Amino acid sequence: MAIAKKFIVSQPNAEQYLPRHGTRIAGFLLSVFLGCAITACTDNSQLSSQWQDYHSRLERVLQRQAAPHNNIAFPHVPKPRELSLEFSDSGIDLLDFLRMRRCALRDTIAQRNSILGRHGDAAARLIFDLRFINQATVCQKILVEDGLMALAAQLQAATLVKQRELPARIFAASLIGPEFRQFWQIPVDLSTYPLSGKDPSLAALARWQQWQTEWLSQPGSMADWSSLTWQQFSEDVLNTLGQIRLGAGGSMLAAQRVNLAGLTTASAIITQRVNGRPLCLNPQPTPAARHFQGTLRSVFIQQLQRQASAINQHQFNVMTIMAEIEDKLLSVMAANQLAIPKAYLDWQKQRDNLLLATDQAQRQHVALAGKLLKQCGLQPGN
Repeated sequence: MAIAKKFIVSQPNAEQYLPRHGTRIAGFLLSVFLGCAITACTDNSQLSSQWQDYHSRLERVLQRQAAPHNNIAFPHVPKPRELSLEFSDSGIDLLDFLRMRRCALRDTIAQRNSILGRHGDAAARLIFDLRFINQATVCQKILVEDGLMALAAQLQAATLVKQRELPARIFAASLIGPEFRQFWQIPVDLSTYPLSGKDPSLAALARWQQWQTEWLSQPGSMADWSSLTWQQFSEDVLNTLGQIRLGAGGSMLAAQRVNLAGLTTASAIITQRVNGRPLCLNPQPTPAARHFQGTLRSVFIQQLQRQASAINQHQFNVMTIMAEIEDKLLSVMAANQLAIPKAYLDWQKQRDNLLLATDQAQRQHVALAGKLLKQCGLQPGN
């Protein structure tokens, strides 16, 4: 099964952005665009108004107009009912449960069958299955010692099922769970984005990715944990998910959506002039050309690209970790023939396409601006 590939803004390399009409043009534009320190960027609550100002200035100096592109959809995470998963029952009934009197697994199953256990969320069920898998091996040995061979075989079969379905449990608790859904939620506004400091969810995402790798590769590595240790582990898992909930993934998508719309409109204005009457008949700058150059420097480079640099850096940090989580987990689910909700794959593709389109629009706009300036023998920085 093919897994949707993630899109990550790579760390800046000016050579990747060079238009055909000169390296210095693109190099100057993108060195500012991709090199701005996050702390030096202005408040992103001004992002939409800055794009509107840029469009108005371009229209005046180039004497061309373009309709604003406001129909770019935000990639909303699918509703929970579109992401439902099915899991197998352990097959261990009450009588079997009572015969496990010397097994620590008995206490784990009792907690799972309690009122709180039966109504636990996906994270609680993941913790139970991890605990079940890790305690099952010791319990099987005890059952064999007690001569309960059939029950030991039954427990082994139940453990194999839980091991096979563990990737789906992780998927339910993380990528389609409430905390990750909130992480990608569209914000009320962008007044606090890009973040003035480091996104606190990044460390939590990295911790989750490390745990996921351990769970998928060595699910039995915690078999001798005490009940107290399991309690601490449960709290760590829930606290980590709580920190992920506070992340700004949705703000990043919303900001890139604004950038994509702004870049598309601005490039449409410049394209009309590139394909129409030249800005300069000879490679000598005119007043209009100088005005265009000044607009690029004062608005596009010093304002919009500074903010875009901070947004792109945050995107790189988020999507690097998210790609590791998604790629590994979805690959293992596919290998185990576990159903991956189509709605999630569709959303994932829509999300990544938005980020890819924004990156391409940034490159295209830099190339168009350089092409128009070249008609007049100008570069953004000279």
